[in-house]
This record gives sequence, structure tokens and C-alpha cells, in this order.
Amino acid sequence: MNLFKSFKNLWRRPAPAKKPMTPLSPEPEEVVVPELAPREVQERLRGDAPPLLLDVREPYEWRQVRIPGALHIPMNSVPDRLDALPSDRPIVVFCAHGIRSFGVAHFLRQHGLEAYNLAGGITQWQIQGGEVEGRRS
Repeated sequence: MNLFKSFKNLWRRPAPAKKPMTPLSPEPEEVVVPELAPREVQERLRGDAPPLLLDVREPYEWRQVRIPGALHIPMNSVPDRLDALPSDRPIVVFCAHGIRSFGVAHFLRQHGLEAYNLAGGITQWQIQGGEVEGRRS
């Protein structure tokens, strides 16, 4: 009978007090990457110190349409090719719509390079009259 009472009392015990949850890590740092509109980049390209255009899209995207003179390094290859990027001039990073390039520009800034994201990517570049080569939509 004692065994039965012990077993029965297991289910009647009050729930342990809940401890407040503590975060596993501190608040994430806000990621700030300056963005340039296509027209701003076009103006800077005509200036005395033109930026390097860095296309971080995949090779199949690059074959479809590209900005003449842009350096093409797919996003996942950028860390291995940091030495191919200039530290003495600004870099404008772009992809199709500006999402992937935002992350790459942030990565480059963390490594001491002056990097900007092309707002809207090559899509907005083309819509706003920027020169492209390859297939036009």
C-alpha cells in the first residue's frame, strides 16, 4: 500500500517554479550596410575615383545578363578571393535584387573594405537605364 501511495503522490506534486528564460547570447548586432541607388553608382562611375562593381551572382545568372566591366566573383567564393579586391577604392556589390549582395557588402566591411550594396541589384540597374550586356528582358 505504501508503494501505491508513493506512486499516487508523484502525480499530486506541484509543478516546479519556472525560471525566467535567459538569452543564450547577447542581443545581435544591427547590421548596417550603406546602399547606393543605381543612378548614384552611375554618377560615381563617371567621377575621378570610380568604384569597383562586384557581381556576386552565380555563373548561370552572369551568363544571362551582366554589367560591362564588373568583376564577377560568386558569393560563396568571395572569402577565398579577398586578395583580388582593392582596398584603395570603394566596392559596389550587386546581385539580382540586392539581398545576397547586402550580406557580401557587410562581410567586406567587416574585413576593412569600403563596400556598398547596389539597391535593387542588377534588376533596378537595368530598369533605371544602366548599361548591361547579354540577354535583355
